[in-house]
Amino acid sequence: MTTHIAADHPELSPLEAGTSQDESGEDYFSNDLSETTSLNSSILDYQYENGLRYHRYRQGSYLMPNDETEQDRLDMMHHIYLLMLEGQLHVVPLDDNPQRILDIGTGTGIWAIDIANQYPSAEVIGTDLSPIQPQWVPPNCRFEVDDAESPWTFEKNSFDFIHSRHLSGALESWPKYISQVYATLKPGGWVQFSEYAAEVTSDDDSYPKECAIRTFLRLLNSAANKTGRVMNVAHTIKGITEKAGFTKVSQKILKLPWAPWPSDPKMKELGKFALLNCETSFEAFGLALLTRVIGMSVDEALKLCQDGRKELRNKRIHIYNFHYIITAQKPLEEEDRD
Repeated sequence: MTTHIAADHPELSPLEAGTSQDESGEDYFSNDLSETTSLNSSILDYQYENGLRYHRYRQGSYLMPNDETEQDRLDMMHHIYLLMLEGQLHVVPLDDNPQRILDIGTGTGIWAIDIANQYPSAEVIGTDLSPIQPQWVPPNCRFEVDDAESPWTFEKNSFDFIHSRHLSGALESWPKYISQVYATLKPGGWVQFSEYAAEVTSDDDSYPKECAIRTFLRLLNSAANKTGRVMNVAHTIKGITEKAGFTKVSQKILKLPWAPWPSDPKMKELGKFALLNCETSFEAFGLALLTRVIGMSVDEALKLCQDGRKELRNKRIHIYNFHYIITAQKPLEEEDRD
């Protein structure tokens, strides 16, 4: 598996483990954390597999579940991003009164709802394969069931801001997707992509050479590659965005610790939420890929997920992954493109 880890980003400071980290092997949950846990009928006819619920519309094109457990995980991930971005829903320089905002792969709709409340002047549209969004939303917010990989039906040059988060592993062609984003933005409009590296690293060599986490991520990426929907794609998006014709392309790289081991208070808090998020993320990301593509039995896949979680709780393991925030603007003077 190609790595894009700490050595590729010397501009980022290493994360230091807190002095409370001991060698006892005691895990975090033992004393630090408590566990938490107008549409037609064909769209609502979900697929159930291995105890998880998946979308039926365009079945199989997205291998993440959409049940209540996954919705809780997605909302927690939204909170993690708010912590990473100092409470900001976006980092692009929007005008005070944007008129149209589009959220692709909206999930539970939480980002779209929050941005609609922040900008009451804007019509906010969230699209997703699954109709899992709430019915009670701000009057300037609505949701549509749609596939981001199908030809877009939105009018060209019609949105001030387009946002998407965590579509890694969901798209067969990022260039095609980003070209549709480009066409749909108004000249001068902004885009923000937020994606993650589907691999982890450490700054103190505490990531074991042989462990369940490493095996899980290797198999996960291998399976995603076989489906044609590459998961470990975040490091390539900046270049694709530049090739699409965008200007003012910027990339912000953030570290997310997967447990509360850092000494820095903010990073420690992020680690607490990330560890809770991982209580269900192993199955969410891996169960369908490991069983359908790799051919593992359900019991084998579940055991690998359980072993990975157990390792994360070990205070001697100090791992994190990179999150990439890519922003760009469509040129103000743009020739018509077909």
